Amino acid sequence: MLQSVRWRRLSWQVALVCALAACGSPARSADGVLSRGPYLQMGTPDSMAILWRTEGPIRPTVRYGRSPDQLDHVVEDDGITVRVSPDQSNGDDLPRLHSAPEQTYQYEAQLTGLEAGTEYYYQVFDGERALAGGDADHRFATHPQPGQARPLRFWVVGDSGTGGKDQKLVHDAMRQFTGDQDRPLDLYVHVGDMAYGSGTDDQFQERFFEIYQPTLRNVVCWPAMGNHEGHTSKGETGVGPYYDAYRVPTRGEAGGAASGTEAYYAFDYGRVHFVCLDSHDLDRSPAGAMAQWLRADLEKTNADWLIAFWHHPPYTKGSHDSDRERQLVEMRTHVMPILESAGVDLVLTGHSHIYERSMLIDGAYATPTTAEGVVLDDGDGDPSGDGSYRKSAGLRPNEGAVQVVAGHGGAGLSRKGTMPVMKRILLEHGSVVVDVDGDALTAVMINKHGETRDLFQIVKRGEVSPQRIADPWRPEPPSPEEMRPPGKLPRVLVPKNAVQLVKPHEHWEYLAGEHPPEDWNEFDFHTEGWSSGRAGFGYGDDDDMTQLKGMRGKYSVVYTRTEFGEPPAAAGELGLVINYDDGFIAYLNGQEVQRVGVKKGSGTDAGKIDSHEADGYHYIPLPGARKHLRPDENLLAIEGHNRKIDSSDFTLDAYFIFVPQDEKEVVEEKAEKEARTEQEE
Repeated sequence: MLQSVRWRRLSWQVALVCALAACGSPARSADGVLSRGPYLQMGTPDSMAILWRTEGPIRPTVRYGRSPDQLDHVVEDDGITVRVSPDQSNGDDLPRLHSAPEQTYQYEAQLTGLEAGTEYYYQVFDGERALAGGDADHRFATHPQPGQARPLRFWVVGDSGTGGKDQKLVHDAMRQFTGDQDRPLDLYVHVGDMAYGSGTDDQFQERFFEIYQPTLRNVVCWPAMGNHEGHTSKGETGVGPYYDAYRVPTRGEAGGAASGTEAYYAFDYGRVHFVCLDSHDLDRSPAGAMAQWLRADLEKTNADWLIAFWHHPPYTKGSHDSDRERQLVEMRTHVMPILESAGVDLVLTGHSHIYERSMLIDGAYATPTTAEGVVLDDGDGDPSGDGSYRKSAGLRPNEGAVQVVAGHGGAGLSRKGTMPVMKRILLEHGSVVVDVDGDALTAVMINKHGETRDLFQIVKRGEVSPQRIADPWRPEPPSPEEMRPPGKLPRVLVPKNAVQLVKPHEHWEYLAGEHPPEDWNEFDFHTEGWSSGRAGFGYGDDDDMTQLKGMRGKYSVVYTRTEFGEPPAAAGELGLVINYDDGFIAYLNGQEVQRVGVKKGSGTDAGKIDSHEADGYHYIPLPGARKHLRPDENLLAIEGHNRKIDSSDFTLDAYFIFVPQDEKEVVEEKAEKEARTEQEE
């Protein structure tokens, strides 16, 4: 992103001449390697921006056309802006990237004079040397003309930028969902925290661009800055890795009022008007510049649908509490009245690591939030359930909006309580796909396994007279188990000075592909016919000591057991250290001492297995387990369960320890400190 229009006018020729003057003629074998992209930005009815980076300078050219084998239009020279990493001594007039790696050159090609609502294909070159594109995957579609009725599909994800398995599964599930329906995305909304933990340039590269590249090369991502990007990027100045990564409208060139900043902006897609706000580090007051711009923008629009998005949710009891945190309270009390008076239909946020979706609500500005008198429809919004939410055609003030907290895109999940205006509350990783077609908006939450876990619809037709419900339906308070993600244990530090009764990666006996008798977990059971292997057991991750290559598609439970001696007589506690996917039940001399992610039964009768990705060792204190010990030899037995028989992976990797009392107290103190830190984040 750039704050200075003057910088936009610089051409690639300036960069190349300056580079050669400073460094001499570069070796072609070392230059021109793509290090980011290409990816799309700021689509409009008649233009598209294509961005990419290389290691070292090139002669940038973009060819595009209506088919991959007929790229008959060219953009070069003044149509391409060049920006360079801070190490490059290319003259004071060349714009610099905030903190990109050395020898980085970023190219921003502006394709103009395009036809509205039209698909194009493109290819990026270094002179005559092709770098990327020229195939069916490198394509884009321009927006329809403002006011033109055209179906729209877009993806919503937030708090995803961990670079971990859950983030990748969420992305893959979306692509599978849209592919199965043969209905691709038209655009992509990210509600912030796309590059943990500080939004640095390298974190953007590893945790956003490298993971989402298959989508980014043919779909524009419209971003909202999260607090983690805010560690290195500032809304007041428009400077930082976040602003380097994106290019969004400042002059109303994509529809809406000019904001004069890339911290907040608007754009149109046919009959849908989008508004993005900076909830992190700008003035959120009603008299502030952002609120004043928002009023001006909303007065200007004549769209049928109004969708707003930003990072900090006005309503949540997930990993954050909108009744206690200033940014969240201010977005509710200062910004929501402006949007609702303009007829907003859908508000998309993140920050809180959970999926929460409200009923149709209006006027919920009080702190703490209450549901009485602010709910207009307390049904589920599902056309096959309680029925769609209904509003009048067009944008009418205060007819209700649905709030979606989509902070479940990859970061660790948690829940503090229950927000009374919510209809669905799910501790599952996933994302949201939204379709707008004529007078209907339909949204589905797809979890990381590709399952549809929530669906609601808003229909805007004719005249509707909203009625406020004095005593609306209320969500149930969470159980203690629901206060943490399904199948997930609270992270507790593994004690450093513990005695290892069963060592890491020790040999265990195991049974896979069949079920043992009921007494398999008792000390005197004979394991004739069982196999022997080192922990951990599993497949699909390439990190298991004992590979269960025949497990996928054939069986979903593995039984393991190992013997150990008598623990020390000193005061202390027994504990299990385990990395697992998806659930397990642990036994000590035939007595169950712990279960996680297996909600009912055991063995062949086990059911309701929760999903959990192996994310490292968890320490589980077992304070009541000592009473099950034998005086000399003992048996630890664990049955590991996969949620689905055709799951992509499985892990069961455990060891067993004794923790002296003084070390136990140190661990508890550190755990409390970590919990406080996590709450503050």
